[in-house]
Amino acid sequence: MRSEFRFPKTTVALMTIIFIAVIVAIEKAKAISESIPPSSTPVGPIHPEYVGVIPAFLIATGSACLIGLVGWALVFALRRSGIHRFSAVNPDPSRPTTLGLK
Repeated sequence: MRSEFRFPKTTVALMTIIFIAVIVAIEKAKAISESIPPSSTPVGPIHPEYVGVIPAFLIATGSACLIGLVGWALVFALRRSGIHRFSAVNPDPSRPTTLGLK
């Protein structure tokens, strides 16, 4: 087993700085919320706006698939996908290849 780090050593320091920044932001938000006087008028129930999780997931998945398909079609059209090289692969080196080379 190797004793090398998978990530740079500065990652721990940067993650610690980000964690401290989040804690400071939470404390500042608490201070702001405590400085605002409470409202004396009652607020009615807040009805959440209906956003379906399944339709949003399907739209996001469909969009990702469509973007991937367009990207693959572009790469395939430019002959950069690598699939065109499969015809040149000879899995059995003892048999001659039929690439039109005689």
